[in-house]
Amino acid sequence: MVQPKKKFSKQTKKINYLEKFKNTKEWKIVIAPKIFEYKIIGYIINNKYTNNSGRLKEISKRNLEVSLSELINDYSSYYKIIKLQPYTMNKMFIRTTFNGFRLSYDFIFSMVLKPTKLVEFSIKINTLKKKVVEIFVLYTITKNLHSNSITYGKRSRIRKINRESILCIKKMLENKPIDFIYKICCSDVIGNSIKRRSKRKNT
Repeated sequence: MVQPKKKFSKQTKKINYLEKFKNTKEWKIVIAPKIFEYKIIGYIINNKYTNNSGRLKEISKRNLEVSLSELINDYSSYYKIIKLQPYTMNKMFIRTTFNGFRLSYDFIFSMVLKPTKLVEFSIKINTLKKKVVEIFVLYTITKNLHSNSITYGKRSRIRKINRESILCIKKMLENKPIDFIYKICCSDVIGNSIKRRSKRKNT
């Protein structure tokens, strides 16, 4: 007769914990920035009885990551990871703002395995509202296995490509609205423009 009582008490405690959790916690819908039409990207759970400023301070420390393919319904952009940060909330929704960008680790690993050299640099752009945005650029230099030239990985060659890339990016993004800058950075426009520019220089 003793064992059923213990089992019953454990079940009661479990139910009490669940009820306490339901009564003290709540789910908020997380939405993407305006440029992605406020698309729902997930949920965040937080304390129900904490005041709004306290809850916002708590969730604003979290860094959220979402694949660009989920935001624009294009699987070819799966390796582009957008970093978001919560900045405001109401009774139902948590709005996010841009907090960075990176490439997925499997994509970077696949590039390292190929006969290419991964090069990266950063550039600061002034927006239309005189704010400064830092853009991180990654690209690869392909090694020509059928050529005897030693341009692959050569520092002078990389510096030249960097200069051309910076001029191209500044011309395209300098003193533009922040939404326009993010939209272009999340597309293939810059990459295609740099490719065309490099071809003209080589011919």
